[in-house]
Amino acid sequence: MRIILARHGQTDSNACNRFQGCLDVPLNTKGYRQALLLAELLARYRPQKLFTSDLIRSIETAQPVAARLQLVPVVDPVFREYSWGILEGLTWEEALERYPQYFCGECPPLHVLNVPGQEPRELFRRRVQEGLAKLLAEEELASVALIGHGHYLNALMVEFLGLDFYGPWPFSFASAAVSVLEVKKGRRKLLCFNEKCHLGEENA
Repeated sequence: MRIILARHGQTDSNACNRFQGCLDVPLNTKGYRQALLLAELLARYRPQKLFTSDLIRSIETAQPVAARLQLVPVVDPVFREYSWGILEGLTWEEALERYPQYFCGECPPLHVLNVPGQEPRELFRRRVQEGLAKLLAEEELASVALIGHGHYLNALMVEFLGLDFYGPWPFSFASAAVSVLEVKKGRRKLLCFNEKCHLGEENA
């Protein structure tokens, strides 16, 4: 089977490089256009089941995809974005100014970030494992798709490929970009990563 991963379209928050996390931020105009272009690409992949996070930016991205594929999306909070605690809604610059005690004057790698309210990494990993298990449970289908969030999708790919969950991650998803995973005869592969050609001038 194949698992098609797509990040939600652009929002005003990620256009400004703000930590979104679990803030329920809608798509902006560009994000809606990206969602329509994503729907056309996913129509070529023809997934037989569509999953989405329960946050509005993911649901709004999934809506044109679902309409194009004639599917009813499965909305599941297990696919919700990682919670960044007190950083949500802030840019790095604002975070450094407001909470200098956590950063020693510089932006740390995300895998060592530790601030109040942040989702514990072990709990996050369990949530990612649960989400991945739900996708893999659809093995009787040729392919499924998930519309989700950058940090969550990165974590899911790391878990799928058996990489170090607690170290630096080699992946980063662009808005409305697509990656494709495959499970075949017990072997796991990354077939495509961060495909953006479908976005044309709407690439962000």
